[in-house]
Amino acid sequence: MKNKLFLYIPLLYILSIFFIDKIFNLDYFKKNFLQTGNAIYYKHREILYEKYKNYLADSQKNPKINIIAMGDSRAYAYSSLGLTGERKDKYQIYNFSAPQAVVAYSLYWLERFIQEKTAPNVLFLVLSPEGFDDSKGLMHKPFIRLGASEDFIEKYKDHIPSEDLKEYYIDKMIALRRLELNFKLLLNRLKSNKMKEYTPAYNSEMQLLMLTNGEQLAYTTHVNDVPKLEKESFRMEKVYLNNYTVNDTQFFFLEKFLSIAKENQIPVILIFPKIYPTYLKAFEKMKITTDLLNRFQTLANKYNTPLVNWNESSNCELFYDASHQSTLCFGEQLNFLLDVYEKKVKE
Repeated sequence: MKNKLFLYIPLLYILSIFFIDKIFNLDYFKKNFLQTGNAIYYKHREILYEKYKNYLADSQKNPKINIIAMGDSRAYAYSSLGLTGERKDKYQIYNFSAPQAVVAYSLYWLERFIQEKTAPNVLFLVLSPEGFDDSKGLMHKPFIRLGASEDFIEKYKDHIPSEDLKEYYIDKMIALRRLELNFKLLLNRLKSNKMKEYTPAYNSEMQLLMLTNGEQLAYTTHVNDVPKLEKESFRMEKVYLNNYTVNDTQFFFLEKFLSIAKENQIPVILIFPKIYPTYLKAFEKMKITTDLLNRFQTLANKYNTPLVNWNESSNCELFYDASHQSTLCFGEQLNFLLDVYEKKVKE
């Protein structure tokens, strides 16, 4: 019998891995274990929501028109800091955008706002073209992995691409996979005695976001670095436009978003972001922008919602990178959006 003990070693190894993996299902790892990158923003939005609710309670004595900006990283810079003149006292902006966020993420928050009676007065929704191609897996990662509740997934599972749903179920079985433990970061934090950075309250990146109402103003440049922008345009084309297909998934969530907003009398302004010309030409060459904008306009007409295309409506030509304009453009653009909103209110 002793000679056969080695046969049980693989089984013991598997059982050990299984029990270690279950440790990562503890609430600490689900709610407080903070690494870096995209996870920072998705965790911050939960904390921001508490701040937003406190603001709503405190602002009853001096009410403002509350705006929530949504979308992916191209919406980061929508901020009350861009308000000028009388608009500083009239409007308040909270930013619930997140990196690589698909429209379903914005719907997730809108449903929470409605359910918990914290809905804003106005919604800005940025519609980035990359998010409408299911093949890039953005529905699962980062949205389902970092930003969706299980109730939301269960409610809309028939509208989630099968590959993304499969990844979600694998994540449920293997907690460590869902966590995406960054071993290099772990070693660096161990060596530098910064393990407390895993806790949101002590995380330096989180603290920067907590200084504001969700906006991120790091994408600032005063002049275009053309060689860099050209090189990056070709890189982005290879990453996002390889086998690109305009799928229906996010259009379902977009229409659901617009329908709920209309039912609750919340004005929405849809925004198609300005993209660096060389990168934009790659979309146009495949007729992606034409297809997307036609479908956006159809929904905008159906729900009586303004659609703003910054490639046509903005004069600012400053770009931080091929995907993002400089934050210096957002003051002009914010005031344009408020003009659109105020005109709509008067109709």
